[in-house]
Amino acid sequence: MRPYIDCHNHIGLTINRVPPVGQNTAMCLSRFAETNIYAAISMPTAVGSLITRGVDDIWDQNAVIARAGQAFPDRFPIGLALIEPRFGQRGIEEVERAMSELGLVGIVGHPPVREDAIPFIEAAAARGGLCNLHLHDRLMADIARMFPTAQFIVHASTYATDNFARFDNIWFEVVQYPDARDSEWDFTALANKVGQDRIIFGADLPYYDYRFLQRIIEEAGCSEDLKDRIAYRNIVPLIQHYNPDWQLPDEAIQTPRIYDPEELWAHNPQMPDRLTVYA
Repeated sequence: MRPYIDCHNHIGLTINRVPPVGQNTAMCLSRFAETNIYAAISMPTAVGSLITRGVDDIWDQNAVIARAGQAFPDRFPIGLALIEPRFGQRGIEEVERAMSELGLVGIVGHPPVREDAIPFIEAAAARGGLCNLHLHDRLMADIARMFPTAQFIVHASTYATDNFARFDNIWFEVVQYPDARDSEWDFTALANKVGQDRIIFGADLPYYDYRFLQRIIEEAGCSEDLKDRIAYRNIVPLIQHYNPDWQLPDEAIQTPRIYDPEELWAHNPQMPDRLTVYA
């Protein structure tokens, strides 16, 4: 299998799912080792993470991402800070601190991302930051226009590809499905709409078993060149924009631990493409 670089990797724990879902850094690397993922843009877990101590918990989650980058700089070359708009100005200050003190290069926002996230985006954009907003509606077009010096990653949904192609600061993430569950990717059509240079691969660990998506890419009827672009080539210049010295590693990751496959890839019995395990 060709190399893959993941633009959408979460490390941490989501506690409001039954069972809880998450992964630590070592488990993440073990999954990558089995699936030819050479590197990833990492960020804290999605909505439902620990916030009992308010912004202190947000800081701790951001620090996990920073430590992963420090310990494995070739595998986690850049990281994003979690935003929680409910914390207002305190939360904005955490974004600024995470970018200035932890070395994170931008932010990740989770649904529902609405207008209350704009001050957080402004804080990241003032530093030329990268923003993964989990947003693909009319507001995303307004934000892309509002912050031309920031870079944005959005889900390559039908709406996004139909409406955002004109923005050269948006990157289009291929994740599990383009739209509703069981909708199918047409990578050639996607490239014709948004250009072949801005389509990138997103595993969305630890929520999805992205091996399904890798098989879809490998078996797709598009050109091998486009498959390479989606899997790893397109994202390299985006990472290097924030980390100019980084180079794609020459070899795949060596797993730090041998897991029982039933533990590493435990599925939600109702949705076999969803993972449930936490180490």
